[in-house]
Amino acid sequence: MRISEHILHFIWRYRLFAPFDLRCTNGDEIEVVQTGNYNTDAGPDFLLAHLRINGQDWHGHVEIHVDPNDWNQHGHQKNKAYNAVVLHVVWEAGLDCFLEDGTLIPCLELKPIVEESLLQKIEKLLQNNHWLPCSYGMNQVPDYQKIQVLNRMGIERLEHRYKIVVLMLNSYRGDWERVCLGMLAGAFGMKVNKQSFQDLSQILSLKLIQKMKNNPENIQALFFGQSGFLKSYKGDDPYILKLQANYGYLKKTQKLIELSAFQWKFMRMRPYNFPTIKLAQLAAMYGRFASWFSLIVEANSLDELKGYCQQLEIPEFWNTHFHLEKESVRHNTRITEQFFHLLAINSFVPILFSYGKYIGNQQYMDRALHWLEQLKPEVNSVCRRYMGFGLDLFNALETQAVLHLRSAYCNSKRCLECGIGVSIIRKD
Repeated sequence: MRISEHILHFIWRYRLFAPFDLRCTNGDEIEVVQTGNYNTDAGPDFLLAHLRINGQDWHGHVEIHVDPNDWNQHGHQKNKAYNAVVLHVVWEAGLDCFLEDGTLIPCLELKPIVEESLLQKIEKLLQNNHWLPCSYGMNQVPDYQKIQVLNRMGIERLEHRYKIVVLMLNSYRGDWERVCLGMLAGAFGMKVNKQSFQDLSQILSLKLIQKMKNNPENIQALFFGQSGFLKSYKGDDPYILKLQANYGYLKKTQKLIELSAFQWKFMRMRPYNFPTIKLAQLAAMYGRFASWFSLIVEANSLDELKGYCQQLEIPEFWNTHFHLEKESVRHNTRITEQFFHLLAINSFVPILFSYGKYIGNQQYMDRALHWLEQLKPEVNSVCRRYMGFGLDLFNALETQAVLHLRSAYCNSKRCLECGIGVSIIRKD
C-alpha cells in the first residue's frame, strides 16, 4: 500500500510499532516515553514529546515525514518554529537532516519496526467503499469505546456550532439576544425554510419587539409584515386586514423593510410545518417573552423552557388556517413535544453551551450536555443505519454525535482519527 504522512501520524500517535530495542539511524538507543501532543496546526507534528536517547532525557517536538528529503523541501531547516525538534521520524531512512544552527537531528526509521499485518488492516479500512467503512468490525468494538467516541463527537458538534455562534456574535457586536433570535429563527425554519427565517431575523428590530412586548398583536403584524406575507395578501379576513393596517403604520414610522413572500417554501411539506404556522409560533414566543436568551441561560431544566413554550398564545385565526388565504379544518397550533425537542437541540442547547464556552463557565456547558442527554434519541435515516450496524443510541446527545460523526469523519474517510476505527485496527 502507499504510505502517507497521515498514516505515519496515526502509527506514531498510537505507538503501533515495536516498542523495544529501538535505535536511531546512527545506532543510538532510543526510548519513546511520550509521543507528544498531536498538532493539527502549523509547526511540528507532535509537540512536547519525551524521549530517552542513550539514557539521556530529551524534551521537545517530533516531526514526521515519509521521505526525509521533505525536511529540506519544506524549508524546516530555515524555520525557527522547528528549532525545538528533537526527533525526525521517517518511513525510510536516507538523508541526514539538520536544525537551523547545523545540529544533526536524531532520526528514527519506522518501516523496520511496523508489522505488515498492521498496514493491511489500515488498508482494509481506508479502501473500504461501504457506506460505513468500519461496518465489518463495528460489533467487535467494546461498548465503552463506542460510548467514548459518541461523547467526543457530541461535544465536537457543539463546539462546531460554537464557532458559528461566535461569528453571529461578532456580526451582532456582542448582542446575545440577537444571536438567540437568529438561532431560534433557524430552528423554526427547519431545513427547508431555515435561510428565510434567518434572513427575517436579521431585519427584525429587537428594540422594537421589546418596546411592543405588551402588544402581541403588533408583534404578529411585525413578523408577518417583514416576512412579506401581508404585502401579498389579497383576502378579506378581519384579523389579517388588521395586521396589514398595524404593519402599515409600523413600516411608515419605523422605516421597515420586508422580504419577498416568494422566497418562502411550502411544497412537499406537512401543513403543520408551513412557514406561516411556524412564523405565528415564533412571533408568539416574542409576544409572550421579550428576552429568550435570558430565559435559556437562567433555566435550570428543559422543563422550565417547556413551561414557557406552553404559555404561548397563538392567535385564534391559526386554529383554522395553515395559510393566510386558505381556511382548513380546526387543528392544534401549540408547540408539540416533538417540535420542542427540535428547538432544544437546535437552539436552546447550542446557545447555552456556546455562552458557557464564551465566558468560560463550565457549569453552563455541562448543563447543556445534560439537557441533550435528557432528550429522546432522534429518528432519522442516518441514525437508523448506524444502529443497524451495531451502534446503539439512547439519547439526543448520541444521535447528534452520530450526525457529526457522519458529516465530519465518515464522509471524509477520517477513520484513523475515530476511536472506532482505531479500535478495529488495533484489535488482534
